Amino acid sequence: MANRDFKNVQALERELKIIAGRVTFSGSGATVTTNAGSGFTVARDGSNAGEYIVTLTDKYTDLLHCSATYVQIAGSDTLFAQVEAHDVASAKTVEIHLINDAGSALAPSDTDQMTFMLVLKNSSVT
Repeated sequence: MANRDFKNVQALERELKIIAGRVTFSGSGATVTTNAGSGFTVARDGSNAGEYIVTLTDKYTDLLHCSATYVQIAGSDTLFAQVEAHDVASAKTVEIHLINDAGSALAPSDTDQMTFMLVLKNSSVT
């Protein structure tokens, strides 16, 4: 644990929640291991290479922000993480695709990683 005096995050929106995590890919991206974070799981979207679904443990009112970063450790492909769809209110999902320069989804190399952060609204009160 860090030995610092951390402060609460302040926002103009009420009831904001942050879910962040890091996952590692293996088996040509078919298997995902959660390295860090909680409140979610990540799995490949069926047989679609490079397409992943983050499934949240809880439902939220809205997704205000999502950022995702592809971390190249072993591979040679340059991939970018792109949010394709989200439904945090009922399905509890955020779909992230790993794409190349041409916009095609590609499977990541073994041991490569993805980090992400979601900012979620937990209330309909404004």
